[in-house]
Amino acid sequence: MPDMHAHHHHDEPGSPIGFTGERVLPDIPEWAWCFQAHLFGYEDLLRRLAPNAHVLEIGCGEGYGAARLSTKAAEVVATDVAPDAVAHARSKYLRKNLTFVTSDAKKLPFADHSFDVVCSLQVIEHFTDTDVHLSEVARVLRPGGWHYVTTPNIDKMGEAEKENPYHFRDFTALELQHALERHFADVTLEGMFYVEDSPRYRAMQQAEAKEARLRPKVKAIEKTVARLPGAVRVRARAPLRALIGVHTWPLPEAEAARNAIRAEDFYAGTPAEDSFCLIGVAQK
Repeated sequence: MPDMHAHHHHDEPGSPIGFTGERVLPDIPEWAWCFQAHLFGYEDLLRRLAPNAHVLEIGCGEGYGAARLSTKAAEVVATDVAPDAVAHARSKYLRKNLTFVTSDAKKLPFADHSFDVVCSLQVIEHFTDTDVHLSEVARVLRPGGWHYVTTPNIDKMGEAEKENPYHFRDFTALELQHALERHFADVTLEGMFYVEDSPRYRAMQQAEAKEARLRPKVKAIEKTVARLPGAVRVRARAPLRALIGVHTWPLPEAEAARNAIRAEDFYAGTPAEDSFCLIGVAQK
């Protein structure tokens, strides 16, 4: 399964704002799975929102999620620590009930009891001091208001994500539960799962199974090739891979199948600890 965040260390061609190595952007084909997984979080939150809700989003990034929430909520205020992201979002997403603000998530520039809902999607893992952040969330929530948070489940992470330099604190289901319970009265934990009978999910499973079967053979070839001198190594890799039927790695059909996944191929359910992405709903 793909990691919840992509890891590229260059500006994406055609992206409207500079890529940080972590920020998820729409309309980048090789990122489609990652974007759709993030988009599902917004769709799930949208289903839970009351139409008269005043919502604060923390870590809005490019702004597409806040714009989606503003189609239902009475008001959405979206914050991000990056001024370039906020400037981009302000120019792209123009709605009367949507405002973008540059702000530190550990020192929110809002009065106590300002919002009915505070959300942060794939953001909480970026703080070293979770308690300072969550106490600010609780402060700006109205009594009876609630916090919606999503974050990758460290127990289900791939190796690349475990080494993500942008994550300062990753969570198990139990750790997220305890972090939220220190600041909120009522905490419910769910997680993101695949819709098992989705044809796109089944196609991805089949392609990834083929990839898994070939992976040990590709690794063995790489081990052999690593012993060869530089120029020979480059020439030897392709014919050796061709012997096992591999011309490009990762397999293009597996990449294509992953990136065909849509937001509707996910659902929120339990047990949270079995999901690849945790969803916390915490009421003040």
